[in-house]
Amino acid sequence: MFGQMSAPPQHDRIEIWRYQYARASLIEASEAAKFLLGKGPLRSPLQEAVVSLIVMAYARPFTESRTTASERLIPLNKKAVPPAFGDLHAELLHMRNWAIGHKDATAFPSTLLNRVVVHVGDSGIELRTTSPINITDSALRRTLELCGHPITHCEAEVRKYISYFSGVCKGVYYLSLEQSPSEWLEKKD
Repeated sequence: MFGQMSAPPQHDRIEIWRYQYARASLIEASEAAKFLLGKGPLRSPLQEAVVSLIVMAYARPFTESRTTASERLIPLNKKAVPPAFGDLHAELLHMRNWAIGHKDATAFPSTLLNRVVVHVGDSGIELRTTSPINITDSALRRTLELCGHPITHCEAEVRKYISYFSGVCKGVYYLSLEQSPSEWLEKKD
């Protein structure tokens, strides 16, 4: 497809994936935070869904991913997080691991998170669960600022590999992560 262009080394193609994947997840978290910012409380299930999206999208780049059938990596390490945001970073990962990505009944013993709430009323018994649905505008602004730092880091890392794409014909392609692909870029139909 590309004449004499040989595939970049698999390691480099995985690095491109790593930083683009992380950047996309952090942008997703940022956009969800922007959506909530200034809106005030939303209907409970919607608020819970957007907060869950923020936490899950933020945490993705800092948790293990499979890049090939046998290899895994953590796309970003804590070095991408400025020390001033270490507490928020840890809190978001803790929320992902114990309250959103997985529900653990013992994760937050001093709070009412991950508990079953029993409503007994005239119309009967209703069981619900508690979730981390509240987030302040201040926390949302801080989350936006936090996300900006690793997004910038990812963009700088990806720029190191852009030269691989010079000479590629106009179009949309999928990047192969295979060891020895027949085509390292597959044209999207």
